[in-house]
Amino acid sequence: MGFYLTSRIMKNIKSQGNGEQPAISRRHFIQASSALIALPFVSSPATAQARAVTATENRPAEKVVQTCSTFDCGGKCDIRAHVSDGIVTRISTRPDNALDAQMPVMRACVRGRAYRKFVYHPDRLKYPMKRVGKRGEGKFERIS
Repeated sequence: MGFYLTSRIMKNIKSQGNGEQPAISRRHFIQASSALIALPFVSSPATAQARAVTATENRPAEKVVQTCSTFDCGGKCDIRAHVSDGIVTRISTRPDNALDAQMPVMRACVRGRAYRKFVYHPDRLKYPMKRVGKRGEGKFERIS
């Protein structure tokens, strides 16, 4: 489609010239430029389908674990953790009121959706610690 459009515009440009130099109007120049710029972005449906197939083939198996937000939250929102190879890859919320028809849709708040960042933060506590220095010094020792 892009090639056809570009060749048609170029025919119009050449036919308007006096034989030696083609007369090009601003309008035709913009049309030709737009067609050439859009050409790489035009893809066939077969190419898009092939990309989708390879994307799903390379993706590891994902397990969805239902849990709730426990970090500094009183609401305990229902969240779903998407786990691949033992690592939480993303957090999603319950899309409907499937658990209780009387209850409105309870989507997790921003704090619950950002729970993955707290789980893998480098400064998180990984084991119990005891302060050994004065308050504010930042000296701790591992208890167990």
